[in-house]
Formats: sequence, structure tokens, C-alpha cells
Amino acid sequence: FPMNEPALSANEPLYFVIGGNGGTTARFQLSFKYRLFDPDSLPVEWFPPLSGLHFGYTQTSLWDLGSDSAPFHDTSYRPSFFWQGASLGKGLMPNLLRGGFEHESNGKDGASSRSINILFAQPVWSTVFADGRALIVAPKFYGYLDKDDNPDLQRYRGYADWIFRYGHEDGWILTTQLRRGTTGHGSAQLDLSYPLRRPLFARTGGYLHFQLFKGYGESLLDYDVEQDLQARVGFSIVR
Repeated sequence: FPMNEPALSANEPLYFVIGGNGGTTARFQLSFKYRLFDPDSLPVEWFPPLSGLHFGYTQTSLWDLGSDSAPFHDTSYRPSFFWQGASLGKGLMPNLLRGGFEHESNGKDGASSRSINILFAQPVWSTVFADGRALIVAPKFYGYLDKDDNPDLQRYRGYADWIFRYGHEDGWILTTQLRRGTTGHGSAQLDLSYPLRRPLFARTGGYLHFQLFKGYGESLLDYDVEQDLQARVGFSIVR
């Protein structure tokens, strides 16, 4: 969650990984954000908090390479509108705050249709240790505005994504996302990456990427389907 980024910048990780368990699937994700107002623009001079307004978009796809014709199993589309800004970062206060509205759907109709609308808040705490490694804790808390296509989603996803990131920007970084539903169902995703080249700019570079997933909801279509351990390896541009 770096500050002072250009107007168009990376949001969540961008990766392409292949593997699975009992079949071959690829999982890939594209994500960006766009700051709506420049810090020196006239609207921001009138009302400074406008400088933190962003539009974000993230797309995550599961590609079934092991089946005939290699169809896409499911794709999640997540446009969002949020505010992001630095905080005091003193004591228990987070270093950064993010909050807003997010829509998520898989673009299908009928029995395969899945969609939700949420309001979310995401405080971010960051600690840098003497050896240069950093620990980032960034839980994303949300409430559902609409989930008619999947009314029991909270049983499997809950109301928070517990996100932890640890490592050195010039070496290994481990990112973990944990979810726990209201009935005890949940999921865990671990992403481990290592740089293969120097960064091109900002957070963009080239990384060897390992990913593990186990539990419910690897895709929005299968939010109530439990997956065995899925192990994949590939490449990421943003981690």
C-alpha cells in the first residue's frame, strides 16, 4: 500500500499460476486502480479529501486446462469505488485507511449467477524490522448490501478477509489471506514470491510465484464447494 503513486497504479497482485489437484487449472488475476483527482487539481484545493478517491478493478479467473476445449470455469469481476489515505500510524492507529463500495459478480445468468455488493473498511498496519523485513497486517472488513444470488455466502466467507504480508521487498515475500464463515467453514490462501528481475517501476517487476489454496470459495461460483489443497506455480508482475 505505497503512497505517492501515479494516477494509474497497481492494486492487488497480478499473477498467472498453473497446477491443481487431480487436474490442471490455471488461475490468473489482473488488477489496477485509478486516482480520480490529482493532488494539485482545483477540486482538491477546494476539498482536500477528494485526493484519496479511487476507482479500482480486479478480475480473477480459473481456467480448466485439463478438460476438453479448455473452458474457463469461472471469472470474478470486482469493480470498486473507494477512498484511501494515510493515517497517523501512532500507537494502535493504522498507517493507512481504505474504505468504500465493491461489486463482485461472475457475469453469468440462471443457476450459475453469483453476485454481491459490499461496503468495506480496510485499516493497514506496517512494521519494518531491523533486517529490512516488513510485516503488514491489512484486514478487510465488509458488510453485505446485496447477495440475493448467494444468500448464505456469509456461512462460507464470513465478514472479513484476514490479510498478512511478511518478507523483504528484495527477497521472499509471503502473503496469507484467511476467511472464516459464520458456520466455521472457510479458506486459506498462501502466496510466496521471489524477484527474478529488478522492478520496472513502483511495485511492477517479475517474480517467481507459488500459490496454495484450500477450503471454500476459490471462485465465486463455488462459494459453497470445498476444494482440496490446490498447489500452483507461475509468474507474477505485481505481488
